[in-house]
Amino acid sequence: MLVLLHLFSCLHGSVLEKVETFEECPTRASVVGTLQPTYSELTSAIDPSTQTGVMLLEEGLEALLLRGWMIEQAQQTIDVQYFIFSADNVGLLSTAELVEAANRGVRVRLIVDDVLAHGDELLLRDIHFHPNIEVKVYNPTINIGKHWTEKSRNLISDFDGINQRMHHKALIVDGKMVVTGGRNVGDEYYDLNSDYNFRDRDVLLIGGTSSVIQSGFDFFWQDDHSVLINELLPDGNRQTAEQSWTKLRNFSCSPKYFNPVFRNQLDAMPNTLLQAAESKRLLWIDSVQYISDAPWKNETEGLGGGSITTRELLDLLGQAQKRIWIQTPYLILTEIGLGALQGAIDKGVEIKILTNSLAATDNYPAYAGYKRIRNTLLEMGVEVYEMKPNAPDVQALNGTGIPDKMDAQVGLHSKSMIIDDAISVVGTFNMDPRSANLNTESFVVVRDAELTAQMESYFATDMSERNAWPASKSNEKEAGLKRRILTFFSKLVPEALL
Repeated sequence: MLVLLHLFSCLHGSVLEKVETFEECPTRASVVGTLQPTYSELTSAIDPSTQTGVMLLEEGLEALLLRGWMIEQAQQTIDVQYFIFSADNVGLLSTAELVEAANRGVRVRLIVDDVLAHGDELLLRDIHFHPNIEVKVYNPTINIGKHWTEKSRNLISDFDGINQRMHHKALIVDGKMVVTGGRNVGDEYYDLNSDYNFRDRDVLLIGGTSSVIQSGFDFFWQDDHSVLINELLPDGNRQTAEQSWTKLRNFSCSPKYFNPVFRNQLDAMPNTLLQAAESKRLLWIDSVQYISDAPWKNETEGLGGGSITTRELLDLLGQAQKRIWIQTPYLILTEIGLGALQGAIDKGVEIKILTNSLAATDNYPAYAGYKRIRNTLLEMGVEVYEMKPNAPDVQALNGTGIPDKMDAQVGLHSKSMIIDDAISVVGTFNMDPRSANLNTESFVVVRDAELTAQMESYFATDMSERNAWPASKSNEKEAGLKRRILTFFSKLVPEALL
Protein backbone atom coordinates (compact mmCIF):
# COMPACT_ATOMS: atom_id res chain seq x y z
CA MET A 1 0.00 0.00 0.00
CA LEU A 2 2.82 2.41 0.84
CA VAL A 3 4.44 1.70 -2.52
CA LEU A 4 1.20 2.55 -4.28
CA LEU A 5 0.87 5.79 -2.37
CA HIS A 6 4.38 6.83 -3.31
CA LEU A 7 3.50 6.14 -6.94
CA PHE A 8 0.80 8.78 -6.59
CA SER A 9 3.56 11.35 -6.14
CA CYS A 10 3.83 13.39 -9.30
CA LEU A 11 6.64 13.30 -11.83
CA HIS A 12 7.97 16.60 -13.10
CA GLY A 13 10.17 17.83 -15.94
CA SER A 14 7.40 17.24 -18.46
CA VAL A 15 7.32 17.62 -22.22
CA LEU A 16 6.68 21.35 -21.67
CA GLU A 17 10.43 21.86 -21.34
CA LYS A 18 11.01 20.78 -24.94
CA VAL A 19 8.34 22.75 -26.80
CA GLU A 20 9.34 25.33 -29.41
CA THR A 21 8.26 28.96 -29.11
CA PHE A 22 5.39 30.25 -31.25
CA GLU A 23 4.97 33.93 -32.02
CA GLU A 24 1.73 33.29 -33.92
CA CYS A 25 -0.52 30.51 -32.69
CA PRO A 26 -2.00 28.43 -35.53
CA THR A 27 -4.33 26.47 -33.27
CA ARG A 28 -6.05 29.40 -31.53
CA ALA A 29 -9.80 29.84 -31.91
CA SER A 30 -10.65 31.82 -35.04
CA VAL A 31 -13.75 33.28 -33.37
CA VAL A 32 -14.41 33.92 -29.68
CA GLY A 33 -17.92 34.65 -28.48
CA THR A 34 -19.98 31.92 -30.13
CA LEU A 35 -21.31 30.27 -26.95
CA GLN A 36 -23.94 32.87 -26.07
CA PRO A 37 -25.40 33.12 -29.61
CA THR A 38 -25.49 29.32 -29.83
CA TYR A 39 -27.15 29.07 -26.43
CA SER A 40 -29.71 31.73 -27.40
CA GLU A 41 -30.58 29.95 -30.65
CA LEU A 42 -30.87 26.58 -28.94
CA THR A 43 -33.17 27.96 -26.23
CA SER A 44 -35.22 30.32 -28.43
CA ALA A 45 -38.28 28.07 -28.50
CA ILE A 46 -38.19 26.75 -24.92
CA ASP A 47 -37.88 28.00 -21.36
CA PRO A 48 -34.33 27.12 -20.15
CA SER A 49 -35.34 27.74 -16.55
CA THR A 50 -37.76 24.81 -16.59
CA GLN A 51 -36.40 22.52 -19.33
CA THR A 52 -32.93 21.06 -19.77
CA GLY A 53 -31.20 20.33 -23.05
CA VAL A 54 -29.72 16.82 -22.87
CA MET A 55 -27.31 15.18 -25.32
CA LEU A 56 -25.46 11.91 -24.81
CA LEU A 57 -21.73 12.02 -25.57
CA GLU A 58 -20.71 8.55 -26.72
CA GLU A 59 -17.59 9.36 -28.77
CA GLY A 60 -14.48 10.32 -26.85
CA LEU A 61 -13.18 12.86 -29.35
CA GLU A 62 -16.51 14.67 -29.56
CA ALA A 63 -16.67 14.79 -25.75
CA LEU A 64 -13.21 16.38 -25.73
CA LEU A 65 -13.89 18.87 -28.53
CA LEU A 66 -17.11 19.98 -26.87
CA ARG A 67 -15.25 20.63 -23.63
CA GLY A 68 -12.58 22.55 -25.53
CA TRP A 69 -15.15 24.71 -27.31
CA MET A 70 -16.98 25.49 -24.08
CA ILE A 71 -13.74 26.61 -22.41
CA GLU A 72 -12.67 28.67 -25.43
CA GLN A 73 -16.03 30.40 -25.66
CA ALA A 74 -16.69 31.00 -21.96
CA GLN A 75 -17.42 34.63 -21.17
CA GLN A 76 -17.80 34.76 -17.39
CA THR A 77 -16.95 31.61 -15.42
CA ILE A 78 -15.44 28.15 -15.81
CA ASP A 79 -15.77 25.69 -12.94
CA VAL A 80 -13.95 22.34 -13.19
CA GLN A 81 -14.15 19.36 -10.82
CA TYR A 82 -12.29 16.10 -11.55
CA PHE A 83 -10.96 13.04 -9.78
CA ILE A 84 -8.15 12.59 -12.35
CA PHE A 85 -6.59 15.63 -14.00
CA SER A 86 -3.61 14.26 -15.90
CA ALA A 87 -0.50 16.05 -17.15
CA ASP A 88 -0.56 14.13 -20.43
CA ASN A 89 -1.42 15.59 -23.85
CA VAL A 90 -5.13 16.09 -23.12
CA GLY A 91 -4.42 17.39 -19.61
CA LEU A 92 -1.81 19.92 -20.73
CA LEU A 93 -4.00 21.20 -23.57
CA SER A 94 -6.90 21.52 -21.13
CA THR A 95 -4.74 23.42 -18.65
CA ALA A 96 -3.49 25.72 -21.41
CA GLU A 97 -7.06 26.49 -22.47
CA LEU A 98 -7.99 27.36 -18.88
CA VAL A 99 -5.09 29.82 -18.70
CA GLU A 100 -6.07 31.33 -22.06
CA ALA A 101 -9.62 31.82 -20.81
CA ALA A 102 -8.30 33.45 -17.63
CA ASN A 103 -6.22 35.79 -19.81
CA ARG A 104 -9.51 36.92 -21.40
CA GLY A 105 -10.87 37.78 -17.95
CA VAL A 106 -12.89 34.62 -17.30
CA ARG A 107 -12.92 33.47 -13.67
CA VAL A 108 -11.62 29.90 -13.46
CA ARG A 109 -11.99 27.57 -10.46
CA LEU A 110 -10.58 24.05 -10.44
CA ILE A 111 -11.03 21.33 -7.79
CA VAL A 112 -8.91 18.18 -8.06
CA ASP A 113 -8.69 15.19 -5.78
CA ASP A 114 -5.54 14.91 -3.66
CA VAL A 115 -4.57 11.59 -5.25
CA LEU A 116 -3.98 13.49 -8.53
CA ALA A 117 -3.03 10.32 -10.38
CA HIS A 118 -0.94 11.16 -13.47
CA GLY A 119 -1.10 14.86 -12.60
CA ASP A 120 1.41 17.63 -11.87
CA GLU A 121 0.77 19.57 -8.68
CA LEU A 122 3.53 22.10 -9.38
CA LEU A 123 1.92 23.05 -12.68
CA LEU A 124 -1.43 23.45 -10.93
CA ARG A 125 0.26 25.63 -8.31
CA ASP A 126 1.70 27.77 -11.11
CA ILE A 127 -1.67 28.39 -12.75
CA HIS A 128 -3.08 29.25 -9.32
CA PHE A 129 -0.77 32.30 -9.40
CA HIS A 130 -2.91 33.69 -12.23
CA PRO A 131 -5.18 36.43 -10.85
CA ASN A 132 -8.22 34.83 -12.48
CA ILE A 133 -7.53 31.21 -11.52
CA GLU A 134 -7.96 29.42 -8.20
CA VAL A 135 -7.08 25.76 -7.65
CA LYS A 136 -8.27 23.74 -4.68
CA VAL A 137 -7.43 20.21 -3.56
CA TYR A 138 -10.05 17.93 -2.06
CA ASN A 139 -9.16 16.18 1.20
CA PRO A 140 -5.37 16.75 1.06
CA THR A 141 -4.30 13.97 3.40
CA ILE A 142 -2.07 11.70 1.37
CA ASN A 143 -0.28 13.31 -1.57
CA ILE A 144 0.07 16.97 -2.54
CA GLY A 145 2.69 18.71 -0.46
CA LYS A 146 3.21 15.66 1.75
CA HIS A 147 6.59 14.12 2.52
CA TRP A 148 6.66 10.33 2.52
CA THR A 149 6.87 10.33 6.34
CA GLU A 150 3.65 12.32 6.58
CA LYS A 151 1.98 10.06 4.04
CA SER A 152 2.98 7.03 6.08
CA ARG A 153 1.78 8.60 9.33
CA ASN A 154 -1.61 9.48 7.82
CA LEU A 155 -1.92 5.99 6.43
CA ILE A 156 -1.60 4.59 9.93
CA SER A 157 -3.48 7.23 11.90
CA ASP A 158 -6.28 8.14 9.46
CA PHE A 159 -6.87 5.15 7.20
CA ASP A 160 -10.57 5.95 6.86
CA GLY A 161 -9.87 9.58 6.03
CA ILE A 162 -7.33 8.94 3.29
CA ASN A 163 -9.80 6.64 1.54
CA GLN A 164 -12.37 9.43 1.35
CA ARG A 165 -11.93 10.64 -2.24
CA MET A 166 -13.77 12.99 -4.61
CA HIS A 167 -14.90 11.08 -7.71
CA HIS A 168 -16.96 13.92 -9.22
CA LYS A 169 -16.49 14.91 -12.87
CA ALA A 170 -17.94 18.15 -14.18
CA LEU A 171 -17.18 21.11 -16.43
CA ILE A 172 -19.52 24.08 -15.94
CA VAL A 173 -19.33 27.14 -18.21
CA ASP A 174 -21.08 30.44 -17.50
CA GLY A 175 -23.45 28.56 -15.19
CA LYS A 176 -25.55 27.45 -18.16
CA MET A 177 -23.77 24.56 -19.93
CA VAL A 178 -22.41 21.44 -18.20
CA VAL A 179 -20.63 18.27 -19.23
CA THR A 180 -20.71 15.52 -16.61
CA GLY A 181 -20.48 11.74 -16.58
CA GLY A 182 -17.78 9.11 -16.55
CA ARG A 183 -14.81 10.80 -18.22
CA ASN A 184 -11.84 12.22 -16.33
CA VAL A 185 -9.16 14.44 -17.92
CA GLY A 186 -6.61 12.20 -19.64
CA ASP A 187 -5.80 10.80 -23.08
CA GLU A 188 -7.42 7.40 -22.57
CA TYR A 189 -10.86 8.90 -21.86
CA TYR A 190 -11.00 10.56 -25.29
CA ASP A 191 -9.66 7.81 -27.60
CA LEU A 192 -6.20 9.39 -27.73
CA ASN A 193 -4.11 6.69 -26.05
CA SER A 194 -2.12 4.37 -28.31
CA ASP A 195 -2.45 1.29 -26.07
CA TYR A 196 -5.78 1.38 -24.25
CA ASN A 197 -8.88 3.60 -24.46
CA PHE A 198 -12.06 3.64 -22.41
CA ARG A 199 -15.60 3.09 -23.64
CA ASP A 200 -17.19 5.90 -21.69
CA ARG A 201 -20.23 8.15 -21.58
CA ASP A 202 -20.91 11.77 -20.66
CA VAL A 203 -23.96 13.94 -20.97
CA LEU A 204 -24.21 17.58 -22.05
CA LEU A 205 -26.77 19.63 -20.13
CA ILE A 206 -27.95 23.05 -21.31
CA GLY A 207 -29.94 25.38 -19.05
CA GLY A 208 -32.36 23.86 -16.55
CA THR A 209 -30.53 21.50 -14.21
CA SER A 210 -27.19 23.17 -15.02
CA SER A 211 -27.92 25.65 -12.23
CA VAL A 212 -28.28 22.78 -9.73
CA ILE A 213 -24.89 21.38 -10.73
CA GLN A 214 -23.42 24.87 -10.39
CA SER A 215 -24.76 25.06 -6.85
CA GLY A 216 -23.29 21.62 -6.15
CA PHE A 217 -19.88 22.78 -7.30
CA ASP A 218 -20.13 25.88 -5.10
CA PHE A 219 -20.98 23.62 -2.17
CA PHE A 220 -17.77 21.63 -2.66
CA TRP A 221 -15.75 24.79 -3.27
CA GLN A 222 -16.81 26.38 -0.01
CA ASP A 223 -16.45 23.24 2.12
CA ASP A 224 -13.45 22.82 4.43
CA HIS A 225 -12.44 19.62 2.60
CA SER A 226 -11.35 21.78 -0.36
CA VAL A 227 -8.05 23.56 0.35
CA LEU A 228 -6.23 26.13 -1.78
CA ILE A 229 -3.20 24.54 -3.40
CA ASN A 230 -0.84 27.35 -2.36
CA GLU A 231 -1.53 26.44 1.27
CA LEU A 232 -0.21 22.94 0.54
CA LEU A 233 2.68 24.01 -1.71
CA PRO A 234 3.76 27.36 -0.28
CA ASP A 235 6.96 27.70 -2.32
CA GLY A 236 6.85 29.19 -5.79
CA ASN A 237 6.75 32.65 -7.30
CA ARG A 238 4.99 34.67 -9.98
CA GLN A 239 8.01 34.71 -12.31
CA THR A 240 8.24 30.92 -12.42
CA ALA A 241 4.48 30.70 -12.80
CA GLU A 242 4.50 33.02 -15.82
CA GLN A 243 7.15 30.86 -17.43
CA SER A 244 4.83 27.88 -17.01
CA TRP A 245 1.95 29.82 -18.60
CA THR A 246 4.17 30.58 -21.61
CA LYS A 247 5.20 26.94 -21.93
CA LEU A 248 1.55 25.89 -21.79
CA ARG A 249 0.69 28.37 -24.54
CA ASN A 250 3.49 27.09 -26.76
CA PHE A 251 2.40 23.51 -26.13
CA SER A 252 -1.16 24.29 -27.20
CA CYS A 253 0.09 26.18 -30.27
CA SER A 254 2.16 23.27 -31.53
CA PRO A 255 0.54 21.17 -34.30
CA LYS A 256 2.54 18.27 -32.87
CA TYR A 257 0.36 18.28 -29.75
CA PHE A 258 -2.80 19.98 -31.08
CA ASN A 259 -3.86 18.25 -34.28
CA PRO A 260 -4.86 21.01 -36.78
CA VAL A 261 -7.75 18.82 -37.98
CA PHE A 262 -9.30 19.14 -34.52
CA ARG A 263 -9.22 22.96 -34.81
CA ASN A 264 -11.77 22.88 -37.63
CA GLN A 265 -13.98 20.52 -35.64
CA LEU A 266 -13.82 22.82 -32.63
CA ASP A 267 -14.87 25.82 -34.72
CA ALA A 268 -17.78 23.79 -36.13
CA MET A 269 -19.20 22.95 -32.68
CA PRO A 270 -22.03 25.53 -32.83
CA ASN A 271 -23.29 23.92 -36.04
CA THR A 272 -22.85 20.47 -34.49
CA LEU A 273 -25.07 21.43 -31.55
CA LEU A 274 -27.71 23.10 -33.73
CA GLN A 275 -27.85 20.04 -36.00
CA ALA A 276 -28.13 17.80 -32.93
CA ALA A 277 -31.15 19.80 -31.78
CA GLU A 278 -32.73 19.61 -35.23
CA SER A 279 -32.21 15.83 -35.45
CA LYS A 280 -33.53 15.31 -31.90
CA ARG A 281 -30.23 13.94 -30.71
CA LEU A 282 -30.25 16.92 -28.33
CA LEU A 283 -33.57 16.79 -26.53
CA TRP A 284 -35.36 19.31 -24.32
CA ILE A 285 -36.60 17.45 -21.27
CA ASP A 286 -38.78 18.49 -18.33
CA SER A 287 -37.50 15.98 -15.77
CA VAL A 288 -33.73 16.01 -15.28
CA GLN A 289 -32.46 15.44 -11.75
CA TYR A 290 -28.91 15.82 -10.42
CA ILE A 291 -27.93 13.66 -7.44
CA SER A 292 -24.69 14.36 -5.58
CA ASP A 293 -22.98 13.26 -2.42
CA ALA A 294 -21.92 15.86 0.12
CA PRO A 295 -18.22 16.73 0.52
CA TRP A 296 -18.19 15.07 3.94
CA LYS A 297 -19.28 11.62 2.74
CA ASN A 298 -18.26 8.70 4.97
CA GLU A 299 -17.42 10.51 8.16
CA THR A 300 -18.83 7.64 10.16
CA GLU A 301 -16.57 5.11 11.85
CA GLY A 302 -15.20 2.48 9.50
CA LEU A 303 -15.40 2.10 5.74
CA GLY A 304 -19.18 1.67 5.45
CA GLY A 305 -21.89 4.20 6.01
CA GLY A 306 -23.61 4.43 2.64
CA SER A 307 -24.39 7.77 0.99
CA ILE A 308 -26.95 9.97 -0.71
CA THR A 309 -26.15 8.51 -4.13
CA THR A 310 -26.33 4.94 -2.83
CA ARG A 311 -29.77 5.47 -1.33
CA GLU A 312 -31.07 7.17 -4.50
CA LEU A 313 -29.79 4.36 -6.74
CA LEU A 314 -31.37 1.71 -4.52
CA ASP A 315 -34.64 3.64 -4.71
CA LEU A 316 -34.42 3.72 -8.52
CA LEU A 317 -33.78 -0.03 -8.62
CA GLY A 318 -36.82 -0.53 -6.45
CA GLN A 319 -38.98 1.42 -8.93
CA ALA A 320 -38.20 -0.94 -11.83
CA GLN A 321 -41.17 -2.84 -13.21
CA LYS A 322 -39.83 -4.14 -16.53
CA ARG A 323 -36.05 -4.02 -16.83
CA ILE A 324 -32.77 -2.84 -15.36
CA TRP A 325 -29.80 -2.54 -17.72
CA ILE A 326 -26.45 -1.49 -16.23
CA GLN A 327 -23.02 -0.59 -17.57
CA THR A 328 -20.29 -0.54 -14.92
CA PRO A 329 -16.54 -1.16 -15.24
CA TYR A 330 -16.35 -2.58 -11.71
CA LEU A 331 -19.07 -4.93 -10.47
CA ILE A 332 -18.57 -5.72 -6.78
CA LEU A 333 -21.95 -5.87 -5.09
CA THR A 334 -22.42 -6.29 -1.36
CA GLU A 335 -25.34 -8.12 0.21
CA ILE A 336 -27.37 -4.91 -0.02
CA GLY A 337 -26.81 -4.59 -3.77
CA LEU A 338 -27.41 -8.26 -4.41
CA GLY A 339 -30.58 -8.06 -2.36
CA ALA A 340 -31.85 -5.13 -4.44
CA LEU A 341 -31.31 -7.08 -7.65
CA GLN A 342 -32.95 -10.18 -6.18
CA GLY A 343 -35.95 -8.11 -5.19
CA ALA A 344 -36.27 -6.86 -8.76
CA ILE A 345 -35.95 -10.38 -10.18
CA ASP A 346 -38.67 -11.58 -7.80
CA LYS A 347 -40.96 -9.00 -9.44
CA GLY A 348 -40.13 -10.36 -12.89
CA VAL A 349 -37.75 -7.56 -13.84
CA GLU A 350 -35.18 -8.36 -16.54
CA ILE A 351 -31.62 -7.51 -15.45
CA LYS A 352 -28.68 -7.20 -17.84
CA ILE A 353 -25.24 -5.97 -16.76
CA LEU A 354 -22.19 -5.20 -18.90
CA THR A 355 -18.83 -5.07 -17.12
CA ASN A 356 -15.19 -5.65 -18.05
CA SER A 357 -13.66 -8.99 -18.90
CA LEU A 358 -10.27 -9.77 -17.39
CA ALA A 359 -8.75 -9.09 -20.82
CA ALA A 360 -10.30 -5.60 -20.90
CA THR A 361 -10.16 -4.40 -17.29
CA ASP A 362 -7.83 -1.69 -16.01
CA ASN A 363 -8.35 -2.73 -12.38
CA TYR A 364 -7.27 -6.19 -11.23
CA PRO A 365 -8.49 -5.88 -7.61
CA ALA A 366 -11.92 -4.86 -8.90
CA TYR A 367 -12.00 -7.84 -11.23
CA ALA A 368 -11.04 -10.13 -8.34
CA GLY A 369 -13.98 -8.72 -6.38
CA TYR A 370 -16.30 -9.29 -9.34
CA LYS A 371 -15.18 -12.92 -9.61
CA ARG A 372 -16.46 -13.56 -6.09
CA ILE A 373 -20.05 -12.75 -7.06
CA ARG A 374 -20.16 -13.71 -10.73
CA ASN A 375 -21.69 -17.14 -10.16
CA THR A 376 -24.12 -15.71 -7.60
CA LEU A 377 -25.40 -13.22 -10.16
CA LEU A 378 -25.76 -15.86 -12.85
CA GLU A 379 -27.59 -18.23 -10.49
CA MET A 380 -29.96 -15.38 -9.58
CA GLY A 381 -30.88 -15.04 -13.23
CA VAL A 382 -28.94 -11.87 -14.03
CA GLU A 383 -27.60 -11.71 -17.60
CA VAL A 384 -23.98 -10.63 -17.22
CA TYR A 385 -21.74 -9.71 -20.17
CA GLU A 386 -18.01 -8.97 -20.24
CA MET A 387 -16.54 -6.51 -22.74
CA LYS A 388 -13.97 -7.79 -25.20
CA PRO A 389 -10.65 -5.87 -25.39
CA ASN A 390 -10.96 -5.60 -29.17
CA ALA A 391 -14.70 -4.90 -29.36
CA PRO A 392 -15.07 -3.70 -32.98
CA ASP A 393 -18.10 -1.45 -32.48
CA VAL A 394 -16.41 0.22 -29.53
CA GLN A 395 -13.21 0.77 -31.49
CA ALA A 396 -15.34 2.17 -34.31
CA LEU A 397 -16.46 5.01 -31.98
CA ASN A 398 -12.89 6.33 -32.15
CA GLY A 399 -13.13 9.30 -34.50
CA THR A 400 -9.61 10.64 -34.11
CA GLY A 401 -8.43 9.37 -37.48
CA ILE A 402 -5.07 8.49 -35.90
CA PRO A 403 -4.33 4.84 -36.82
CA ASP A 404 -2.49 3.73 -33.68
CA LYS A 405 -5.15 5.30 -31.43
CA MET A 406 -7.98 3.64 -33.35
CA ASP A 407 -6.36 0.22 -33.04
CA ALA A 408 -5.85 0.49 -29.27
CA GLN A 409 -7.51 -2.04 -27.01
CA VAL A 410 -10.62 -0.93 -25.15
CA GLY A 411 -12.20 -1.34 -21.76
CA LEU A 412 -15.48 -0.23 -20.22
CA HIS A 413 -15.53 2.91 -18.05
CA SER A 414 -19.10 4.20 -18.48
CA LYS A 415 -21.33 4.22 -15.41
CA SER A 416 -24.89 4.19 -16.73
CA MET A 417 -28.25 2.58 -16.14
CA ILE A 418 -31.60 2.13 -17.90
CA ILE A 419 -34.73 1.46 -15.88
CA ASP A 420 -37.88 0.41 -17.74
CA ASP A 421 -38.55 2.50 -20.86
CA ALA A 422 -38.16 6.08 -19.67
CA ILE A 423 -35.45 6.40 -17.00
CA SER A 424 -31.77 6.86 -17.87
CA VAL A 425 -28.90 7.38 -15.43
CA VAL A 426 -25.46 8.74 -16.38
CA GLY A 427 -22.79 9.55 -13.83
CA THR A 428 -19.69 8.61 -11.88
CA PHE A 429 -21.06 5.82 -9.68
CA ASN A 430 -19.45 2.39 -10.08
CA MET A 431 -21.32 -0.63 -8.73
CA ASP A 432 -18.78 -1.22 -5.96
CA PRO A 433 -18.26 -0.55 -2.23
CA ARG A 434 -15.94 2.39 -2.91
CA SER A 435 -18.63 4.30 -4.80
CA ALA A 436 -21.26 3.25 -2.27
CA ASN A 437 -19.34 4.27 0.85
CA LEU A 438 -16.06 6.11 0.21
CA ASN A 439 -15.88 8.24 -2.94
CA THR A 440 -18.12 11.25 -3.40
CA GLU A 441 -20.21 10.50 -6.48
CA SER A 442 -22.82 12.17 -8.67
CA PHE A 443 -25.20 11.24 -11.45
CA VAL A 444 -27.95 12.62 -13.62
CA VAL A 445 -31.38 10.97 -13.77
CA VAL A 446 -33.29 11.71 -16.99
CA ARG A 447 -36.92 10.69 -17.26
CA ASP A 448 -37.64 10.64 -20.97
CA ALA A 449 -38.55 7.81 -23.36
CA GLU A 450 -36.69 9.23 -26.39
CA LEU A 451 -33.39 9.58 -24.56
CA THR A 452 -33.80 6.16 -22.99
CA ALA A 453 -34.32 4.68 -26.46
CA GLN A 454 -31.01 6.24 -27.54
CA MET A 455 -29.28 4.70 -24.53
CA GLU A 456 -30.91 1.36 -25.20
CA SER A 457 -29.42 1.27 -28.70
CA TYR A 458 -25.90 1.88 -27.37
CA PHE A 459 -26.33 -0.65 -24.57
CA ALA A 460 -27.59 -3.31 -26.95
CA THR A 461 -24.63 -2.79 -29.29
CA ASP A 462 -22.10 -2.89 -26.45
CA MET A 463 -23.62 -6.14 -25.10
CA SER A 464 -23.88 -7.84 -28.50
CA GLU A 465 -21.78 -10.92 -29.26
CA ARG A 466 -19.46 -8.84 -31.46
CA ASN A 467 -18.39 -6.75 -28.47
CA ALA A 468 -18.94 -8.83 -25.32
CA TRP A 469 -18.85 -12.40 -24.04
CA PRO A 470 -21.54 -13.90 -21.81
CA ALA A 471 -19.95 -13.95 -18.36
CA SER A 472 -17.90 -17.07 -17.74
CA LYS A 473 -14.68 -18.12 -16.07
CA SER A 474 -13.59 -19.47 -19.45
CA ASN A 475 -13.28 -15.90 -20.78
CA GLU A 476 -10.22 -15.44 -18.57
CA LYS A 477 -8.09 -17.56 -20.88
CA GLU A 478 -8.30 -14.68 -23.38
CA ALA A 479 -6.46 -12.46 -20.90
CA GLY A 480 -3.12 -14.23 -20.69
CA LEU A 481 -1.15 -15.57 -17.75
CA LYS A 482 0.13 -12.22 -16.43
CA ARG A 483 -3.36 -10.81 -15.89
CA ARG A 484 -4.55 -14.00 -14.21
CA ILE A 485 -1.58 -13.92 -11.80
CA LEU A 486 -2.12 -10.25 -10.94
CA THR A 487 -5.80 -10.92 -10.32
CA PHE A 488 -4.95 -13.81 -8.03
CA PHE A 489 -2.76 -11.64 -5.79
CA SER A 490 -5.29 -8.80 -5.96
CA LYS A 491 -7.63 -10.92 -3.85
CA LEU A 492 -5.61 -9.64 -0.86
CA VAL A 493 -7.21 -6.18 -1.19
CA PRO A 494 -10.11 -5.86 1.27
CA GLU A 495 -13.49 -5.76 -0.41
CA ALA A 496 -14.44 -2.53 1.39
CA LEU A 497 -11.67 -0.70 -0.51
CA LEU A 498 -12.69 -1.92 -3.98
